[in-house]
Amino acid sequence: MKNEIHLEQFYPHPVARIWECLTNPGILKEWSNLNKTVPFEARVGFTWTETAKPRPGWDGNMYFEVLEVIPEQKLVYSFRGGPEPGVINLDTIVTWSLVNQGEGTLLKLDHTGFTGLRGAMTNFIMEKGWQKSFFRRLEALLNQPA
Repeated sequence: MKNEIHLEQFYPHPVARIWECLTNPGILKEWSNLNKTVPFEARVGFTWTETAKPRPGWDGNMYFEVLEVIPEQKLVYSFRGGPEPGVINLDTIVTWSLVNQGEGTLLKLDHTGFTGLRGAMTNFIMEKGWQKSFFRRLEALLNQPA
């Protein structure tokens, strides 16, 4: 069973621009599903909650906490959720890494901590979501005329 997600995407934009897209609250609202409840802060200890459409076995609530920030290099946060308030059965870590590659930036996503059969199913669903919702929307935002 797969218990982690690893995705990479090259963008022909400088690291500073990609970092801004991942951490600037105004820009995050333009392209991501995050930062809908409170303005995001790229600082260790910052917590926030997001809500999405509930699904069987999941109440739609997502709980996050920033765990590590290395400006323009790495952003790490916990991503938790469960079937009802107060019950957590998804306890994972999301790591964004940015690698300068001369003419642009390699953006890496590692989402780890999926356990058991439920975790494997969640992993499958979330990997598709990361690909469709985040990487494609980010690319569309970056390709907009300035």
